[in-house]
Amino acid sequence: MANRLKGMGETASWRLMVGAARMGAEKNGYTLVRQPGRGLSNVWRLEKDGRSQVASIRTTRDRWVAFEPLAEGTKWKTLDDVELVLVAAVDDRHDPQNIDIYLFPADQVRQRFDASYKARIAAQHTVRENYGMWVKLDAGDATIPSQIGAGLAAEYSPIARFSLDELERAASDVPVSEPEDLTPEEVEEVGPSTVSAVLAWARMQIAQLTGIEARVIKLDLRIEG
Repeated sequence: MANRLKGMGETASWRLMVGAARMGAEKNGYTLVRQPGRGLSNVWRLEKDGRSQVASIRTTRDRWVAFEPLAEGTKWKTLDDVELVLVAAVDDRHDPQNIDIYLFPADQVRQRFDASYKARIAAQHTVRENYGMWVKLDAGDATIPSQIGAGLAAEYSPIARFSLDELERAASDVPVSEPEDLTPEEVEEVGPSTVSAVLAWARMQIAQLTGIEARVIKLDLRIEG
């Protein structure tokens, strides 16, 4: 069966999931105010019952989320500046039918990313500065360094679930005039939380180097071994 989100293209699927995250927060009584500024355009202020907190919205089509380590893992880009992490995740990476919305305390997310970073370094894995490091939402295998820190979704229940059908109906009411491919700003918002996002970023870099429009650049990924 074809993956419906993959068939939508990068921009449409990402925006659909960001919209789902916002809908989930609003369904739970939050008012969202977008925080301005390049690189912070997917950071929002969530207000509820007189309390205001800053949240980073993340989307994932494989149920892994990413943040970028800084200063040899002692700091995390964006994550250190927020109090909540609002995540829109597929229910199934191969055949998604629903989008689950999670709201995690940022300090709990940081603890898991810190643990994952330390485990990878101890296992002599390469972890690049200012480049996305992924942590699995679902329970993982504690014997695998890259799965240390997994399990946020096992500890926190979704705050909302939306079917792709209802999200597509909601999205059809919003006029879209943007090009099909992600803009550099949108790639930065997405972050390298999926392989597809990394490929989208790579297309943008190639476009800037060659002067060729990103929409006509196609990349193939092959993993050997």
